[in-house]
Amino acid sequence: MVIIDVDAAEAAAGVLKTLGVKRDTYQDQRFYPPPGDPVEGQAAYFVSMVAVDHRTSLFEPFEGYIEGEFFHGADALYRLGRLAYDRGFFKAERLAALTPSEAEQLFSIGGRRVWDFNVRVLLLRDVGKKASARGGFESIISVDSIKKLREALSAMRAYEDPVGKKAMLLAKFLEGRGLASFKDSAEADVPVDNHLSRVAYRLGIVDVNYDFLESGVEVGREDDVRLREVVKTAWRIVAKFADLHPFALDDFLWNFGRSICRRERPQCASCPFREVCKAHKLGRYPPEHLHLLTWYY
Repeated sequence: MVIIDVDAAEAAAGVLKTLGVKRDTYQDQRFYPPPGDPVEGQAAYFVSMVAVDHRTSLFEPFEGYIEGEFFHGADALYRLGRLAYDRGFFKAERLAALTPSEAEQLFSIGGRRVWDFNVRVLLLRDVGKKASARGGFESIISVDSIKKLREALSAMRAYEDPVGKKAMLLAKFLEGRGLASFKDSAEADVPVDNHLSRVAYRLGIVDVNYDFLESGVEVGREDDVRLREVVKTAWRIVAKFADLHPFALDDFLWNFGRSICRRERPQCASCPFREVCKAHKLGRYPPEHLHLLTWYY
């Protein structure tokens, strides 16, 4: 049984109110295109990069030095994406015919490829074909609602997740960059990935059996979707209690999950939630639920 603990959600929201959480604008040009660039180019970058923004490692970390600076995981992927953008990589027609050898520039560091390399190539080819059929990427993002954006993306395999992780992540980027202005803010949710699931379980806002989480038993697709839907709803409740936009909450949680509430060796001494945290109270720090073979998150 998986339930939402509203009292725990309210307690977490109370802590968030003290932290001054703010939305990012995604201007770091190590990872994102210059904001003054043509909209078609920016749209192509964000739609394409989010399409392949899911778990970067399974057996070994995706990390290394890129132009003299060390990057890990998603940071490494977006750094490579930014360099590929400068080389004109993100064109609909080019992506539609993308070959594995061409994709190396985006998906490898020092000769080491990202996990599920070939799946990402296929996802980008599909994105390119669908964008070409629509007349370009700008037409996909030229909408005034999150609901319409999800509809425009629905034909792309990369965006078929019923929970909408990638669609919400893209909406967050587009709005933060000023490339979209959504009228239906009530449709916004956090993009649920491993970090957000893990933090929800540890805080206790989603009450799930810790023995199950610690067992390492992998859940199937339907159970994964069900669990992430509950996590999404729980964070929506937290956002309302804290008077935060879900996209601002996600900016905070994603960084928090990577730096403080890590899967291994959580940094509880630095955690603002430790006094209201179920895991800290129990002295048990379960991971997120296990679902490996997916490109949804």
